[in-house]
Amino acid sequence: MSKLTDKAIQDSFTKLLDRKPIDRITIKDITDDCGISRNTFYYHYSDLPDLVEKMLMNDIEELMLKYPTIETLEEGLNVAAQFVLNNRRAVSHIYNSSHRYIYERCLMKVCRKCIASYFELAVSKEYIDGEDREVIIDYYKCLCFGIIIDWCDNGMKSDYADSFHKILTIRSHMLKADNLSSLI
Repeated sequence: MSKLTDKAIQDSFTKLLDRKPIDRITIKDITDDCGISRNTFYYHYSDLPDLVEKMLMNDIEELMLKYPTIETLEEGLNVAAQFVLNNRRAVSHIYNSSHRYIYERCLMKVCRKCIASYFELAVSKEYIDGEDREVIIDYYKCLCFGIIIDWCDNGMKSDYADSFHKILTIRSHMLKADNLSSLI
C-alpha cells in the first residue's frame, strides 16, 4: 500500500507541476488531487522539497539502469540531458523556482554518474587511478553540468550537444598539439 500511495502522491504532484509552477503548488493541492490526508503525505515526505528530491533521485536511478554503461563522453552528456528532457516542463518549473537548488544537486549527481560510468569503461585504472582519476571525473562532471545549466538558462532552445562536441574536438586538437610539442 505504501508504494501505491507514494506513486499516487508523485503522480498528483507531476500532474500539478505540468499545469503550474512549483512555487504555487501546496501540500493541500497534492492531497486533494490524490485523495489522501495531509498526515499521509507527511508520513511519506517531510515537505515539498523532500518530495521533489526523492522523485528526481528515482528518475536518476531509472536512467542509470537504462544506461548501465556509457561508451563516450558525448553519450554521457546525452544521458544527463535525457534526465532533463524526460520531464521538460516539470524541470522548467522546478528550475525557475526557489527549489532550483534541488534540481541542480540532482543534475550534478547525474552528471557525475554518467562521467564516472564512461571512465570506468573507457579509461584503464592502470593509466589514471586514485585521486587523479577523481579530479578528471570531477572536471568533466562540472563541464557537463555547466553545459546543461547554460542550456536550461537559455530555455532549452539550443542544441547542448553541439557545444559539448566542439569542446571535445578542441580538447582533442589541443592534446595532439601538446604531444607534438613535447616531441620537438
